[in-house]
Amino acid sequence: MRKAPLFLLVMTMLLALALCQCLLPARRVSEMENRLLAQSPHISFRAFLEGSLADNVEDFAADQLPLRDGFVAVYSTMQYSLGRRAVGDAILGEGMLFDQSAVWSERNVRLNAAALNDLATLTGKDVCLMAVPSAAMIYPEKLPAHAPVADEAALLAVAEKETRLLPLLTALQKAKDAPLYYTTDHHWTVDGAQIGYAVACDALGLSPVKMGEREVYPGFYGSFYVRYPLPWVKSDTFAWMPVEGLQLTINGEEYATLLDTDVLAGRDKYAALLHGNHALVELNNDAAPEGTLLVIKDSYANALLPLLAQHYRRVVAVDPRYFAGNIVELVNTYEGEMILCVYGMNTLSTGRTIALLEGL
Repeated sequence: MRKAPLFLLVMTMLLALALCQCLLPARRVSEMENRLLAQSPHISFRAFLEGSLADNVEDFAADQLPLRDGFVAVYSTMQYSLGRRAVGDAILGEGMLFDQSAVWSERNVRLNAAALNDLATLTGKDVCLMAVPSAAMIYPEKLPAHAPVADEAALLAVAEKETRLLPLLTALQKAKDAPLYYTTDHHWTVDGAQIGYAVACDALGLSPVKMGEREVYPGFYGSFYVRYPLPWVKSDTFAWMPVEGLQLTINGEEYATLLDTDVLAGRDKYAALLHGNHALVELNNDAAPEGTLLVIKDSYANALLPLLAQHYRRVVAVDPRYFAGNIVELVNTYEGEMILCVYGMNTLSTGRTIALLEGL
């Protein structure tokens, strides 16, 4: 009998949640998780027989759960109180969050780096790789004991055997007194990107341009925060270096600005750079002295490309995660002087996106 009030309370809460889920309109996008949410499933006899109807209903119920973001935060807090510092592929360290990278694959690194060497052979172009390490490589002292992180130095050594590797890791380690990475996101800050810019300029035979004033936007909660959303974690301040005189074209469509102001108003402000990730991006600069630079990229390059575009009349950037064309044909069409690959170690190690490019 003593359990009856607790049972009734739980049932009342469950019924209230179910009623709210039926009455409230379905959310299309999760601002916290930065993804589309499952919508009301199409009910059909065929879907029932195939078994997909039950899966779709389950996805819809989970994604549209009222107060979902709050429940995730409560779960993360419970994990923290139990002493668990690694939750949802994120690690809580001293004042910042890190990537759980122990599963990063040496084989993927080797295949992707070897593909860059193949691209150099097939096109006759110089190709170099700027592999952006994770924050764990720069600030290991901030990691908790026995953190599940990869040996990125060993992974970089594998890449260096296959292609020309730029000395970015050493440059970042020398400048670690500056905040080179966001505390709630895996990307580098404007300070980190400037280090990358200097390293790239040295490799490309360029003289870095002195930068002007930064634009700053507070209230940035990045990808790590989504995985481990503790209520007391402070937001980052997103910053970037405005570069004048650049024209941005994405998949053949011209854009008036380099930053997506709608995205800046939300949580994931880094995604505002160059309007996010796309298959083919061009930055044109009529005042630049050089010709064309070809870039193979992931999202780390979005903070770097405008800086490099100060030197080139045209920077053409391909993201292998979205590009479905023939990379060799594209390189031959644009006739760039050199190919620079800017890839985070997380992308280089967790997929074979470069190795699977058509034409290689």
